[in-house]
Amino acid sequence: MSKSMSVTFRVPAELSEAFTDAVSAAGGDKTAWLVDAIRQKLNQPDSNPDARMMALVERMEIAAAALIGGKQGIPPLPYDEPAVICIVEEAIAQGFNNGRIIAERLNDAGYQTKAGKAWDKDIYSAWKRRDLKRS
Repeated sequence: MSKSMSVTFRVPAELSEAFTDAVSAAGGDKTAWLVDAIRQKLNQPDSNPDARMMALVERMEIAAAALIGGKQGIPPLPYDEPAVICIVEEAIAQGFNNGRIIAERLNDAGYQTKAGKAWDKDIYSAWKRRDLKRS
């Protein structure tokens, strides 16, 4: 193990409070938190292979979740016109002819727009106008 030394320095009060809160949230001690922050800032990897492996595993899990679930806030299923029409008709039959509510239902069902985005009331209104023009 490498030799360590004591270092003393001053920080502004608001940073001190934020630092203390961050250490408490991380559940560690101040020294470990500071050493980790310094290593990150200097772009020096942790010398502990287990800690490095856990950091890599966490990054891989986050990446895998993004691949499985799609981008954050974007429904995972691609646009499926018959399914979208079915959801819209069902909502209207239940008395919900409101673009915001229908957009929420389409997102909850997991369907993206044709452009691969989440539905909102404006996108739904444009889709509805386009659909009515084709009829």
